Amino acid sequence: MSLGRRIYFITGASGFIGRRLCTRLVAQGAEVRALVRSTEKVGSTLPGLILVAGDLGSPKTYASALSGSDVVIHLAGEAKFGNGPQFRQSNFLATTALLAAVKDQVPGLSRFVFVSTFGAVDRAPTDLCREPVDETYPSHPCTDYGRSKWEAEVAVRESSLPWCIVRPTPVVGAEMKLRSHLAVFVRSAMSGGLLSRFAFPGRFSFLHVDDLVEALILTSTHPEAVNRIFFAAGHPIALGQVFAWAAPNAVRVPLAWAADLLRPVMRWLPFQARALLYDALTASDAALQGLGWSPRHGPRESVEEVIQAERRRSDFYFPPAGLTLLTGAASGLGAALAVKLADMNRRLILVDKDEDGLAAMLSGHPAVVKRVVCDLSRDDELNRLLTSPIWGGEGIDEVFACAGFGARGPVTQLNGITQVNIFLVNLVSRVRLCHHAALVMTSRSFGRIVLISSSSAYQALPYMAAYAASNAALLSFGEALWGEMEGSGVEVLTVCPGGMSTRFQERAGVLVLPNERLDTPETVADAILLAVKRKQGPVLKVGIRSKGMDFIARLLPRRMRVRLWKRLMGMLR
Repeated sequence: MSLGRRIYFITGASGFIGRRLCTRLVAQGAEVRALVRSTEKVGSTLPGLILVAGDLGSPKTYASALSGSDVVIHLAGEAKFGNGPQFRQSNFLATTALLAAVKDQVPGLSRFVFVSTFGAVDRAPTDLCREPVDETYPSHPCTDYGRSKWEAEVAVRESSLPWCIVRPTPVVGAEMKLRSHLAVFVRSAMSGGLLSRFAFPGRFSFLHVDDLVEALILTSTHPEAVNRIFFAAGHPIALGQVFAWAAPNAVRVPLAWAADLLRPVMRWLPFQARALLYDALTASDAALQGLGWSPRHGPRESVEEVIQAERRRSDFYFPPAGLTLLTGAASGLGAALAVKLADMNRRLILVDKDEDGLAAMLSGHPAVVKRVVCDLSRDDELNRLLTSPIWGGEGIDEVFACAGFGARGPVTQLNGITQVNIFLVNLVSRVRLCHHAALVMTSRSFGRIVLISSSSAYQALPYMAAYAASNAALLSFGEALWGEMEGSGVEVLTVCPGGMSTRFQERAGVLVLPNERLDTPETVADAILLAVKRKQGPVLKVGIRSKGMDFIARLLPRRMRVRLWKRLMGMLR
């Protein structure tokens, strides 16, 4: 279906559903104005997509972008199941603010589509859950989340706008949030969790995200959808069956007998128990199908997509091969990692400022998707890398930040610009790369960032002050980022290798002592890949030198450490 030049204003455009909706609308010829908190969370390279940075609760931040819109689809809100005052603020008050702004800015609006939830209705305690819920079912929200959505529905219906309300059942897909319903169930089954040992008979109406997108587009244009409420439900499937698909070899205890036994007292059961034993979370989408919509994804297909995503989370290199971006890929550790990752069938984006070295690296190898010549000390070149189309579409799910350099000499004798560039490459470029990558990866609940620091991060090093300081700051940053990303689906590892036999010593002016045993880049690369396989974090110390420098840093007083390293570094001149 072509949408011509209709103008859509989408809230929640950077979310799981919003990203898919924006992509689909643009593909069908619409102009899309996407309201997001951060413009970096949605690929701005999509032609026809206009990013609007704003706060949904503050209409003045986005009101002007509403002007001229044909359709508003309101997805944004607090979508966690539970209780608390934040739900009314995010779901009801923000919706009323948006409605007021639309009335003021878009007098000729053709449709306001509000995406509500099954939780705005919920089952009555006396309901025996024998039939799916439909649009005639009275509302009995049992949480503050559901009540806030119901209040928002009332506000939409009482507005003077041409409206449509869509109530999706739980929405699923590979990029669903890490802590969302089906992802949690699948992960529990794959890890042998106690809950997954039971064949719960309660059925859920899981809906694939792409089927919901089609429903939203249809209800935004169909003349018979105006001023109506629809459930978008998909096919019901028992939770026990989901567990069986995720872990087919596990033995499960059947519980259909328990459901029959407890039915006389089910009204007194907690809602979660009712959902596990009975069809409490099923809905009928017959009304929506009356407009010509039907779910294209069956339950097995939808669940299998989530299972494959969870397998990739547990084993990052589980096929299909994802995209890895490597900086410093033309030599040293970056090159060693590139070769090993290519052998593991990863698809690679190689970044380095050495154009000739980059061209020679894995020349002709099918694993290399793109080569990017980039001097990370230059702001303009770094900006081009971060705004490149490589971050859109399928997206990069792994970053190895290997590029770095150092210089030896007293602070007073080294060129000042050189010392600044050490910080720009070793620290600033990596902070910016992490910021951008983390935004993209957290929106998908999947990704990995590996930062290559150095054993110099543990010590202040006279005669290499800027180099050691940049690595110390990177180590601290990487550990903190690991803490922030924990539970988000994004893994972070900061690596501190000891000395490696690369061109670093020659370039930095550091003397290699006779009989000094340095690790090869290949050895360090193997240690890194083993650590990421084991999901080790937040820090990996590679080699005896790295572990020894960390031990000395913990053992000796600061003044003694600095004097010791001044003497040792003086010997390497």
